[in-house]
Amino acid sequence: MPTAGLPFALQIPLVGALLALFAWLMLDRLGRRCPMGSLGRALLLSGRLSIATAILISGIGWWLAGQAEGRELRNLLLTVGVVWTLLRWRSELKQRAEHYGAQLLPHLSSKDQLFLFDVLDKLLSTAAVLVVLLMGLDLLGVSAGVLITAGGFGAAALAFGARTIVENGLSGLSLYINRPFTLGDTINLPGPQLLGTVEAVGWFYTELRDPDRQRIYIPNGLFTSQAVQNVAQIDNRRIWIEFGLSYADRDRIDTITTSLQEQLEHLAGVDPAKDRLVHFVDYGESSLNLRLLCFAASGTIQDAWALRQRVLLLIGAVVEQAGASMPFPTRTVIAERLAISAPDAGDRP
Repeated sequence: MPTAGLPFALQIPLVGALLALFAWLMLDRLGRRCPMGSLGRALLLSGRLSIATAILISGIGWWLAGQAEGRELRNLLLTVGVVWTLLRWRSELKQRAEHYGAQLLPHLSSKDQLFLFDVLDKLLSTAAVLVVLLMGLDLLGVSAGVLITAGGFGAAALAFGARTIVENGLSGLSLYINRPFTLGDTINLPGPQLLGTVEAVGWFYTELRDPDRQRIYIPNGLFTSQAVQNVAQIDNRRIWIEFGLSYADRDRIDTITTSLQEQLEHLAGVDPAKDRLVHFVDYGESSLNLRLLCFAASGTIQDAWALRQRVLLLIGAVVEQAGASMPFPTRTVIAERLAISAPDAGDRP
């Protein structure tokens, strides 16, 4: 095939093909030198297709389109290759975040590992968008001066018309920097009375799953203006139980409280370093009121519920052994019979 009438010499697509083959072989060789299952191996091998294809088609496009238009087409195709590579890396990280997190950050907890990989996922997405945006502006011939001017007007417009969007975006960035909670944490917002498990932290919204398994989308700006309780960071959950004794059992109070405090020291699941208290606290309407306080050795709600059940059973057993009883409120209803005189016979129709 003659090449004299072509816009470019045939060497251009051939060089592009050779460069694509070289890139593929180089990435493949470097990737296979990395340990099996490592992040470096996965990124190098997953980037072979997108990088080699982008080099190949950009060379062909440059050759077919000619010198002037070919350069722009080549840059566009290379940009597509860069974006494609970033998205492939993002997909690889997202699919095996737990594996790579345990591999690269073994000193962190699993929640912190997933949180950091979520940050990396968003950074890759943002980088892909910025590459596309800059390439689009370059194709449109937008200069840096125009961008600066537009940025000034855009900042003014954002300040007046998009304050909420900017606030949510900056608050989302603050969540990634300050990290008041991570993925998988259960948080409570006392102001709007919202409770749920964090499933995703976006730039503008945070996604929660409430106890009824419903999704809740909270604007990030709310976290900078409201108090946030991180329930997942509770180290020891408090067990607080109030119970009553009959008024006839007042002389058994000391025996019951002493026995409960002694048995709490050996009860499984109770934190020995925290307070274990049992006290008589009040004269109730129908009972002598006592209060028991202890702390679970674990911060999980499941362990706290299990401990609460054991403590309740212990209270019942100790009260029974002491020969006492726990009353329940009673009410006496006195029914009064009203005498109603019969109407006179003369009043009947």
